[in-house]
Amino acid sequence: MTEKSAKLSNSDDFEINDEIMERINVYARKKLTPEEVYAFPVILCDNDVDRDYERFSVKSLETLAEMFIGKTGIFDHNPKGENQTARIFDTEVKTDKSKKTSNGEDYTYLLAKAYMLKNQKTQDLISEIEAGIKKEVSISCKVDSEICSVCGADKRVKSCAHIKGRAYGKKVCHMILEHPSDAYEWSFVAIPAQLNAGVSKNFSELSNAEKLNSSKKKICKSNEILLKEIEHKDDIISMLYDELRRDVIAMKYICDPLTVREDFEKTISVLDCEKLLEFKKTLFEKTQNKSLFTPQLWTKKDGKYSQSIQKNLENNQYKIAE
Repeated sequence: MTEKSAKLSNSDDFEINDEIMERINVYARKKLTPEEVYAFPVILCDNDVDRDYERFSVKSLETLAEMFIGKTGIFDHNPKGENQTARIFDTEVKTDKSKKTSNGEDYTYLLAKAYMLKNQKTQDLISEIEAGIKKEVSISCKVDSEICSVCGADKRVKSCAHIKGRAYGKKVCHMILEHPSDAYEWSFVAIPAQLNAGVSKNFSELSNAEKLNSSKKKICKSNEILLKEIEHKDDIISMLYDELRRDVIAMKYICDPLTVREDFEKTISVLDCEKLLEFKKTLFEKTQNKSLFTPQLWTKKDGKYSQSIQKNLENNQYKIAE
């Protein structure tokens, strides 16, 4: 389950007409009139990298656009029926080519159109929306894949050595949220985390209202300690990964002194630890052939050097390699 904050939009305001009322009345038991409803635009999510170093792909936004039609709006993700306040009646994926994301793409966002009844209960909320006090909302949905922006690994299937927020060459690692499989609801919240639309999220396989509510409990002290230990191990893994990259670069220069460093670093920046280790092994074998000094107890076989294990049985001494 993914929770992402967003915001109400002013630039995408619209007027209530017959077409909009027709869409709204799909969800009403009695035919509503324009005087009875308040409709407003909401930016649910976008393709920009957020403060948690995650972003939706444009394809994911298009999938979520279909899923969020008809979804209800509540408060603070509290699933009580009395918190149902608004409902989405239309969605659209829009691109602003005049604005670029931190990843260099055209800024693309999921715009929703929502409505609520005009009555005594919603009067204060409508006033707060109009005054710009209530601006942030948070969506709750499920995504099945988290793709590493550096190496393309799906974190839900196989982990990699890249850590969100860390720079690898000229790339800053972030997760691309792919394959949305469900959309639950959207809520009015207070604090966003995404740079453009605000984001706060929690990944889980839970889907029913009771489990969703329990997932929002505060992390206990023991869990905080565990999280610190995990962060410490992540730091160690990152250091080992950087050291492995430096070894590979050094060995590459021994084998091929004319290597263009910038191009080579770009090539290996997408490799995970397993592939880097295989690459290092290959380069190590090549460096043995390039070495000016080959140990006497090493013998050449099939173009590769390996340590001789032949013994002179008479004097129990190793033979000198020819």
